[in-house]
Amino acid sequence: MSLNKSSKRNGLLVAFLWLLLPMVAFAHSPSQSSTILVEGKNGVWTLQIRASLTAFEQVVHAEYTAEGYKTPEEFQDLMGTLLSRNLHLNIDAKEINLVKPIIKLGHETIVVYKFVPPANFETVKLQNTLFKDINRSTSSFMVLKNGSKRNLFSLDKKNQYVAQVHLENNEFVLQEKSIGLAGISVNWYVLGLVLILGAFGMAKKFKSKKKYPFAKS
Repeated sequence: MSLNKSSKRNGLLVAFLWLLLPMVAFAHSPSQSSTILVEGKNGVWTLQIRASLTAFEQVVHAEYTAEGYKTPEEFQDLMGTLLSRNLHLNIDAKEINLVKPIIKLGHETIVVYKFVPPANFETVKLQNTLFKDINRSTSSFMVLKNGSKRNLFSLDKKNQYVAQVHLENNEFVLQEKSIGLAGISVNWYVLGLVLILGAFGMAKKFKSKKKYPFAKS
């Protein structure tokens, strides 16, 4: 097998595990979430926030109480309001207007924003403080730009849930003074993903399923 084919295969494996990890881990742990910036087609990008429904319930109930909504639609509206206060994205020093989130409620709840960033941008500053009051809250952050190396960063209490990254040698790296999982390539991180997936898979066998009133199968 050639080096190029091997690298491509490893990249596909990493991408698969990265997408699979939230489904297994985030669906059960309110302290773990992911924030992913993804390049799409025709210059359109998406910002995706993935976390357990429990995490979203905790932040909504803390602000509005459990009696603050009656329907899934009202719950989603409250989620959108809280996200607008706590989610901020700057690309090349330009504030991106994140509006009209697409929300899919479930054991793993997904929020998606679509937007068009400046062409050929080089810097990204992301702040996501939505889950900051949840004990040991940590959000993994990644920029998935076509053709660039993919590094994993952390949004947590140590860096006030802010990451500033810039494009350097075809990969996004942390700006100076930023704190996080700087320079951890997903090619090295894949082993950790496998171990985590295995651990959660074993734990899932011994754990009964929690029922969520608004979860969709």
